[in-house]
Amino acid sequence: MPRTLSVIAAVLLALLTSCGGVPDAGGTDGSQLRMAVARISAALDPAVALSTSYLRAYGVGESLAKIRPDGTVAPELAESITQTAPREWTIGLREGVSFHSGAPVDATAVRASLERSRDRNALAKNLIGDLTITVADPRTLVVRTPGPSPYLAYTLAHYELQIHNAARYDGLGGPATPQEADLTGPFRVTGFTPEQELTLERNRAWWGPAPTIERITVTQVADPESRAQIALAGQADIVDLLPSSAVPRLREADGITLVGAPAANTVTVYLNPASPAAPALADQRVRQALAWGINRAEVAEIAGEGLTEPASSWLASNPAYPQADQQGYPRHDPQLAARLLDEAGWVLGPDGRRAKDGRPLTIRLQTWGTEGPTGEVLQSQWDALGVRVELSHVDDALVRQARERGDWDAQTAAFTTMGNVPSLFAVQLGPDGSGNYGRFDIPQVAGLVERANAAATEAERAEAILALNALHAEIVPGIPVHPRPQATAVADRVRGFVAHPLQYENLVQPDLVLGG
Repeated sequence: MPRTLSVIAAVLLALLTSCGGVPDAGGTDGSQLRMAVARISAALDPAVALSTSYLRAYGVGESLAKIRPDGTVAPELAESITQTAPREWTIGLREGVSFHSGAPVDATAVRASLERSRDRNALAKNLIGDLTITVADPRTLVVRTPGPSPYLAYTLAHYELQIHNAARYDGLGGPATPQEADLTGPFRVTGFTPEQELTLERNRAWWGPAPTIERITVTQVADPESRAQIALAGQADIVDLLPSSAVPRLREADGITLVGAPAANTVTVYLNPASPAAPALADQRVRQALAWGINRAEVAEIAGEGLTEPASSWLASNPAYPQADQQGYPRHDPQLAARLLDEAGWVLGPDGRRAKDGRPLTIRLQTWGTEGPTGEVLQSQWDALGVRVELSHVDDALVRQARERGDWDAQTAAFTTMGNVPSLFAVQLGPDGSGNYGRFDIPQVAGLVERANAAATEAERAEAILALNALHAEIVPGIPVHPRPQATAVADRVRGFVAHPLQYENLVQPDLVLGG
C-alpha cells in the first residue's frame, strides 16, 4: 500500500531533519548508506564502555574472530586459531592487514591492543584477564591459559576485544577524534558527534574485497516511535531496534522489509538484594516468586509483537542449548509465587497489596531502550500478585548512575548468551563479574566454570553449563524474560543484509550493495 504519514508525523520528521535527528535524504545514488539507530558510540575508543559493540556494528572495528549467523565461529583478523597444547593456542594473523592509519597489524600490535582492552575495560578483563599472550614472530601469537579453554575462539570474537592501534590511542591527551581513531574495519570514521552522528567512508586498504558503498551516515534517534516514522517515510536505509507497537505498520509498508532474527541474548530483570528501598529482594523466596509470577508468553506477545519468545532461563536464548528451555521458570505459576511470598512473610491484605510488618511490598523497576513495553506488562503481572511496582523508563545513563550509587531495586538489561558460555556465566555470577549487578556471592560458580572448561567431552561440558544455568535460576540474581526483539527495517534498495542473532554483527557488512 502507499506510504502515508499523518500531519503530526510529517511535522515531526521535518523537525528531526532540520535538527540533525535523521540522516540527510540526499546521497541516494547508490554510494551512501543512511542509518537511523537507537544509539551510537559514546566514544571512538574500543576500550571505552558503550563504544565497542557500536563500532563493530557499523563496520569500523574487527576482532581476531567472528561469530557467524549460525552461531559458529570463524577467524577474522586471525587467519587461524589452533590449539597446540592442552593450555596453549597459536594464533596466526592475516598477512598484509593494516590499521586505518596505515600502521601494520602485526603480532606486537595485536598483543598491545588486547592488553590495553584488558587494562581499561571491565568486561574485557572478565574475558581475558587470566590469559598470557606472547609474540612468537611478527604474524604469530601464543596464548596460554591457566586451565583448559575450549571456547577461546569465541572469546576472541567478542566485541569488547576489537583490535586497535593501542600505541596511537595511548598517546592521546583526550578522547580520540575521527582523524585519530585507528581500527581495522572495512569502513573508517570521518566525522563524529558523540551520541548524535557518525560518518564513515570505505576503507580502500581493507584486507577483504573492497566494499561498494562509499559513505555511511549513522544518526542517533533515541525515540523508538520517531525511528519507526523515519523507516516508514523512507528517510533511512537501515533503522534498528524498532518498537513492537510499530511492527504491524512496518510489515505492511511498501519499500521496506522488516527483518528480525531470534536474538542470542536474554532480557533480564536484574535484582539488588542490598537495596535500601526494597529489602525484600534479599530473600531468595521473593526473587523466585517474582520469577514464577511472570507469564512470559504474554510478555513476549504483547511486548514483542511476535518478534521474540519466552525465555524460561538465562541460557534459553542460546540455540545451542535447547535443554535450557526446560530449566528455570518454564511455566507461569502464580499459585507457587503466592505461596513463596506467604512463606517469606509478605501477606496479601484486603486491599490486594502484600505487606510485612506494616511495610508494603514495593519494587522500583527501571527499564531503558526497547524494554519499555516489557516493563509495563511485568508491572501489571506483578500487581496481580499484590506487588506494587513503581515503573520508570529512563535513559541508560540514569540506569548506570543508580547502579553505581547502589540505589536501585530492579533494572532490565540484556547480555549475549552466545560465545564462551562458561566465561559468560562467570560475568553474570562471578564475584567480580561485570554483569553481576547485585554483587551476589555464589561459591559454587568457580567450580562449575572450571568443570565446564576442563570437561573431556561435549556432553560433560554441556552438563556443567546447564548446572550453571540451573544455579542462576535457583539464586535469581536476575529474572529472565525473553530475548530482546530485533526488528530492523531495511530499504528495498539495500541488498545483502543478513539477519544475525547478535545485533552488533549484522547492521553493516562489507558486501552490502545499494541499488537504485
